[in-house]
Amino acid sequence: MKKMTVWALLLALCFGMLAGCANEPAETTGAPVETQAPTEAPVSGLNDAVAYVKTIYKNAADITAKDYEVISVVPMGTEKFDITWSVDVAEDVVAIVAGENGMTLIDVNENSAEEVAYVLTATLTDGTETQSLSWNHTLPAAMNVDGLTYAEIVALAYALEDQQSTEDAYRLYGTVTSIDTEWSEDYQNITVTIAVAGCEEQPIQCYRLKGEGAKDLKVGDAITVEGCLKNYKGTYEFDQGCVLVGYGEHVDQKALLKAAFALGEGAAMDYPAVMTGTVVKIVSEWSEEYGNITVDMDVDGQTVQCYRLSGEGAKDLAVGDVITVAGIIKNYKGTIEFDQGCVLVPNDAYHSVKNALSGYKLLDGEAQEVAKTITGTISAIDTPWSEDYQNITVTIVVGGLEDYPIMCYRLSGEGAKDLAVGDTITVTGILKNYKGTIEFDAGCTLG
Repeated sequence: MKKMTVWALLLALCFGMLAGCANEPAETTGAPVETQAPTEAPVSGLNDAVAYVKTIYKNAADITAKDYEVISVVPMGTEKFDITWSVDVAEDVVAIVAGENGMTLIDVNENSAEEVAYVLTATLTDGTETQSLSWNHTLPAAMNVDGLTYAEIVALAYALEDQQSTEDAYRLYGTVTSIDTEWSEDYQNITVTIAVAGCEEQPIQCYRLKGEGAKDLKVGDAITVEGCLKNYKGTYEFDQGCVLVGYGEHVDQKALLKAAFALGEGAAMDYPAVMTGTVVKIVSEWSEEYGNITVDMDVDGQTVQCYRLSGEGAKDLAVGDVITVAGIIKNYKGTIEFDQGCVLVPNDAYHSVKNALSGYKLLDGEAQEVAKTITGTISAIDTPWSEDYQNITVTIVVGGLEDYPIMCYRLSGEGAKDLAVGDTITVTGILKNYKGTIEFDAGCTLG
């Protein structure tokens, strides 16, 4: 079932806001149960068939955020036992769909507005006796694991009506533009206003901000703040209780981490992702022969392995280095890892890489509804500059990720006429999947 677009999520958040802050949302991602149709099973009767099904699904993931397949039949020597699958919820929540090659599709509503607990039941019979097995699963509420961009979060704040607050906490990175209330030793807080890059005309006040380092804040400091957003009599602010996460940028990776650690054993995400963390262990030293290294990195207190990591600078990695990695995340025998083929990308390219990879989640013909900004290096001039139409089409590589190029279709703007291969450019526009090509749609602009 189709996933929400980022804009749909933004609208849902805007219309679903309640006064006051709530706790962090429940875990909202999971992994499908990935199985293969059996080739062999114990040669016995119904009891053995039931035992066989129980064994192969004993480690099934509890959280099922995506569609998954289960077996439809158990061959038992010269006999076979068909399995009837059922659930205890409505078909628009979880549907049972007959498949091919001895498999049944469990079609979950990936756009569910709320978390739903359901029971999946397998029923087998030999014509005389009937036996059933059941598993408890949870369909999580839909979540955009990429999160909102800073600009989208600011827009979310400015969409609030007077006295409205968001239910959830958000994180913004910005520069302190004013100290509105000096540090209070009595209350251990300070009030400052920050401006987010690109949204300078929409300041966000950080009301009674607490946290390590808050006492020493001054105008010009670049900081990351987290909390619930509120419209207080026309002042758009982080409400009381907001926290200084730290000086500099500290990206919010909670949703992606939840998705990664909810993967069932052997399951992998079906889209590439990017994470930033600190190297805590060199698992396998750099291989000159294969051009890769394996490291463990700490991401907000959880360990993610980067398996056979390649890319510029990977050879010289050491414990303590802060790194940014892109690739497919997988659960390999209980280890959450970036799978083979993952790439080390520049730390300062995090947002561009994240925006670019979000385009690779689009199906053919789909387009995002919110403009994204990406910086990359031109790898090809696909259509030369047109004097008639005042545009050019180029392809860029973002953060060295040659396997995930972005075409900039009919790019316009000052300087577009003189673009050449090797130029580093910044482009803003709507990302689209056009017949398998991920591109900025016509109307994208340079700069």
